[in-house]
Amino acid sequence: MLGHRNEPIVDALRMKDSLRDASDRRGKIARMIHAGQLLRLRRGLYATRRDIHPYGLAASIYGPSYVSFETALAFHGLVPEASREITSATLKRNREFENVFGRYRYRHVPRRVFPVGIERVTEGGIPFLIASPTKALCDRIALESRMRSLSDVRQWAELMRLSEEMALDPVILAACAESYRRPAVRLLMRTVEKHGGVLP
Repeated sequence: MLGHRNEPIVDALRMKDSLRDASDRRGKIARMIHAGQLLRLRRGLYATRRDIHPYGLAASIYGPSYVSFETALAFHGLVPEASREITSATLKRNREFENVFGRYRYRHVPRRVFPVGIERVTEGGIPFLIASPTKALCDRIALESRMRSLSDVRQWAELMRLSEEMALDPVILAACAESYRRPAVRLLMRTVEKHGGVLP
């Protein structure tokens, strides 16, 4: 019996070790992929079953990373359901991967920003890191380079179709504004301070 079967994610080295008695380990892995017993996530990394929550795979595919941006906002119910693309923040350079679970997109964030406002959740028995609602919003608005006023922030929030029930954490917001050092995030904090929220 293969030792990987109780592991939802395995790499090529682990697979080859579990198949050490096979005469053609590389061929065996190829046949398992063809039969659907292994699901390729990226080169040298596989899932062993299909019922894994896609978010639970993101950090293994490319890390260190945490799920954020529109994906996290949708997970928290604060924007309409996101597309099949799963977007994460990473300390590494931007990358994209695609597999049977979806398209995974990774955006670089500064090291000083990375640990702020991260939550650990579990779906389908697999834990993963995801941005809190406030952190996800800060990550997303930090991508906007043309924010010039509080009015710009409120118009942007409306276009994002943010939920009127969204409540921002002032501590995380302040930490993000200080860590990001980007005008859009500072304007977001000033908008919340002045209006008590981001929506018009």
